[in-house]
Amino acid sequence: MTSDHAVLSEKAASSLLLDITRAGSGQRLVAVGDRGHILISDNNGYDWRQVSVPSRQMLTAVSFPSATTGFAVGHDAVILKSTDGGDSWVKVYDDLDAEVPLLDIMMMDEQTGFAVGAYGYIVRTEDGGETWDDWFDMIENEEEFHYNAITRIGDGTLLLAGEAGLLYRSQDDGETWELLDSPYQGSFFGIIPGSDPVSAVVFGLRGNAFKTTDAGAAWVEVDTGTDQTLFGAVHIDGNGQVIVGSSGTLFEMSGPEPQVHTRSDRATLLSASEAPDNSLVVVGETGVHRMPVGKPAVATLSEQ
Repeated sequence: MTSDHAVLSEKAASSLLLDITRAGSGQRLVAVGDRGHILISDNNGYDWRQVSVPSRQMLTAVSFPSATTGFAVGHDAVILKSTDGGDSWVKVYDDLDAEVPLLDIMMMDEQTGFAVGAYGYIVRTEDGGETWDDWFDMIENEEEFHYNAITRIGDGTLLLAGEAGLLYRSQDDGETWELLDSPYQGSFFGIIPGSDPVSAVVFGLRGNAFKTTDAGAAWVEVDTGTDQTLFGAVHIDGNGQVIVGSSGTLFEMSGPEPQVHTRSDRATLLSASEAPDNSLVVVGETGVHRMPVGKPAVATLSEQ
């Protein structure tokens, strides 16, 4: 194995992991994190195995538009691609001169998507990652604020969130972007589609979260009941959104009375996914953890 590959470690599953996703509608979970670690699980997150990765850069986000094709992004604007469900990866892009981290990636399908990051860095592919076009000048961001999260909601609208309360939307698959009136001037770190085709929830610093029910035209504050910073979220079928954050915080939006829970170890949580068995799987500074999901969504915070 060449020196530019991530080091295989028995402790990878308990080290810093920044994002987790399900590979399309399949059974596999894929998590990414520090030192180029990528781990996969085929049994609902009970067991994990690390795979070979041609990069040692910290990986910040992962997107699988199908069960086989996936992309991961990270520092030095690195973009990796897998066509076998995460078993193997190739580097398809990096930008060492820019010295910026990519912070999120959103693939609309196996061919088309965006990767976004610090200082207004944004690139687009329309050929499955073979080439990436610079989209910096397509968005109004003179201060070069960071782009932290990008998503596509049910009606096809793209939403982009970042620091200083930046919110944008595109209703033509990213060809053009509109700066939205923001309800908050602090940083947003995540955005997740809602249950309805035109709804979404954006969240960030000090427990601030806001919901739109009209594809971003207007935003209403969500009472999260916490001042902990919120980083990642997942939509649980039949249970709404679960948003995770610092100090082991989980904010559960299901039901008439949203609830806040805190893991006993109070370790920061950065992302979450739903396993095929309807369990919640979270990642963060202490690696990956399973949590049962029921009604309410987070039935217990005991580690499995």
